[in-house]
Amino acid sequence: MKSALIACCSLIILQQVRADDGWRPLFNGKDLDGWSGDTRVWRVEDGTIVGSTEELKDKLRQNTFLIWQDGEVGDFELEFSARVTGDNNSGVQYRSKVIDAGSWIVGGYQFDLHADPRYLAMLYDERGRGVLCQHGQRVVVAAEGGPQVTGDLEMRPTRLGEWNRYRLIARGVSLRHFVNGHLVAETRDTDKEKRAAKGIIALQLHAGPPMKVEFKELRIRPWEKLAEERKRKQAEEAKNEASEESAEEAPAGDE
Repeated sequence: MKSALIACCSLIILQQVRADDGWRPLFNGKDLDGWSGDTRVWRVEDGTIVGSTEELKDKLRQNTFLIWQDGEVGDFELEFSARVTGDNNSGVQYRSKVIDAGSWIVGGYQFDLHADPRYLAMLYDERGRGVLCQHGQRVVVAAEGGPQVTGDLEMRPTRLGEWNRYRLIARGVSLRHFVNGHLVAETRDTDKEKRAAKGIIALQLHAGPPMKVEFKELRIRPWEKLAEERKRKQAEEAKNEASEESAEEAPAGDE
């Protein structure tokens, strides 16, 4: 009886922890409330953010962005699902800066969504230093000498036109990019003058040939929330272990 009660309490606690694990949605699934962008090319369809230049009479002359309006973030974890169709590429900006709010122009770190396997999920510095870390690389970016490859990661073949799950973790100078759960690009940006410690988040629609990009299930977790969750889990695990040991040591009742 005691064992069943402990198991039930443990399940309730675990459910409460998961419900308060620090994740926060970036998109309400209905409209672009909380975002700013060119409404000629950005819209919401079936619970998905859609960016498309397929209907434009003229090609975009420069990259345009859908900018999240809830401030800057520093150390955090971000997850999203995306697919890109058309002969072009897209990406997610983070720790970035708005260069021209009226034209929705952004510069800074970008998690690249590119059909070329070398560039999928690479770290690109939009309107800055360019390619910093390609898919399959571990890189240290120095003030002198630029990006220096320090190791290799397994290449992960991915079809850009299909839904994939992407993740990035930014903590201090460490920037890690994941595709479908696999680490594919890892960067340490030690260039004190050019690196960014915090900034805005934005979604990219690229200039050039007609294209379409779709985003869904976007969520963010500040690093302090992740640390708090880990501490809670460790505390609960220790508490549960102590409770189980106490139950095992308790004398059996009278028959």
